[in-house]
Amino acid sequence: MRNKKRKIKDGRWFREFDFTFNTRVFFTIKTDNFIIRFTGGSLIISDKNDRELARLGGYNYLYTGDVTPDEKELFALENGKHFYVISLEDFTQKRKITLPRSYEAIDVYGSYSDDGKFLYVPICKWLDNGYKYCLCEYETDTYSLLTMKEIKESKVPAWP
Repeated sequence: MRNKKRKIKDGRWFREFDFTFNTRVFFTIKTDNFIIRFTGGSLIISDKNDRELARLGGYNYLYTGDVTPDEKELFALENGKHFYVISLEDFTQKRKITLPRSYEAIDVYGSYSDDGKFLYVPICKWLDNGYKYCLCEYETDTYSLLTMKEIKESKVPAWP
């Protein structure tokens, strides 16, 4: 049987996709202090000993994310038009960010910079002859968009 798990090699933390749909956990992040599971509709945040600390629900198609190097914030990207910033100090949603107009994040993952000052989110837009891909750079104080640069499809951090 083929392995249905895939690890992301870039970034600071262990991040893994699990395409075994009967588990209902599609993506996992393990940091020094947390284990975070994405089920599509919810986030399950546990301590490093796997004791559940919080469960946040009500999301749609929430499949990937990353954690800041200081482990204070979780970035959660939906397969769609938004991403969320969750506090790992009090487990509340701090922000909901809408991606640039007419763009979506489909089957991709984003990452924080090594120092946590920037967040990189790949997005796409359907044109007449195929997809146009861009990489958005957000600063992480207010999660304001700084730049949006076109990238080749081969450079898109995608998960399928």
